Amino acid sequence: MAVEGQVKPEDRHIEVPHARPAQPLENDQKHDQLADKEATAEDRQEALLDEAIEETFPGSDPISPKHIT
Repeated sequence: MAVEGQVKPEDRHIEVPHARPAQPLENDQKHDQLADKEATAEDRQEALLDEAIEETFPGSDPISPKHIT
């Protein structure tokens, strides 16, 4: 796993396929893009805040994390 904000070594190669195969999910499941970040964050809300801050551009725009109830 790469350090946050750094390019993964496997992404630096030019001869890499444009996409990676995804594992098929069960019928009642959906992909959780925050699963890796949630493991390192204190909780899911903290992971959502981190994701919102990373995705904010330009820096003057307010972040928009979603509170999932």
